[in-house]
Amino acid sequence: MKYRAVPIALLTFFATLSISISDAEAVGPWTKSAGEFYVKTGTSYYRASAYREPSGALNEDAPYTSLTNYVFGQVGLWDNLHLQFYLPVEYARLEHQETEPGTSFGFGDTLVSLQASPLDLGIPTSIRLEAKLPIYEYDISHPLAPAPGDHQVDYTLWLSAGGGMYSRGIPLYYFADIGYRYRTQTTFTSMLNQGQDFSDAFVSFAQVGYTVGETFDVGVGASALVPFRREIIDESYVTVGPSIYWPVTDLVALEVDGYFTPYARNSGQGWAVGAGISFSRDSY
Repeated sequence: MKYRAVPIALLTFFATLSISISDAEAVGPWTKSAGEFYVKTGTSYYRASAYREPSGALNEDAPYTSLTNYVFGQVGLWDNLHLQFYLPVEYARLEHQETEPGTSFGFGDTLVSLQASPLDLGIPTSIRLEAKLPIYEYDISHPLAPAPGDHQVDYTLWLSAGGGMYSRGIPLYYFADIGYRYRTQTTFTSMLNQGQDFSDAFVSFAQVGYTVGETFDVGVGASALVPFRREIIDESYVTVGPSIYWPVTDLVALEVDGYFTPYARNSGQGWAVGAGISFSRDSY
């Protein structure tokens, strides 16, 4: 495969998957109220040595690596209403055996959302409206320069439910998020008048965790993205991975996480590891 024929998906969808777990950082149905907050700053390393084409064929001609520094936060605005945000800065490198690697550095897709828990259903529940904002330009000076994303504004409506078994003496928590992602063709970049016609998609994230000796939490999570139609530009994937949350004080915690990709189509098939420090305050 000549480098001039590298699919545009290789330049964009690696970046999309490399932030997929960050999209799910600290989600769940537990909505912050006024005076409460959770803010995390962290770094994530992602590596994909192969790319799954839409047909499922494995393409190993263009290994991809990224290092993302980010700030994620939830800030209570009112009773059971919070603002949520994710702001990444990413260095990415896309290699190819027939040419020099392409690199990029800058902001990635910013996520801004509002989450509310308006109903008392006996278990924690919430609804969240999320906007993905592509606040970057795409460097076209190199044919393999990785794009920070697909340049388009998306909206996702999330529903979340969860709970725990602590009252029964079992230090276990669990939650699941499901969502509908509406893909617009709106762009902020001067190089595009209109975005591509991506399919809307089903998205999900679920996690089960266990508190070890009242000291730290160990969790296992899984995420998925499944488009409602199958086109050559649409990606799908499943990720699975562990996480550890270790409170150092009432305010500060250390966190590590990772994942791998057991299934991918039109997307990178790789793995990631990350670490960060978080600051939080809750009224309960």
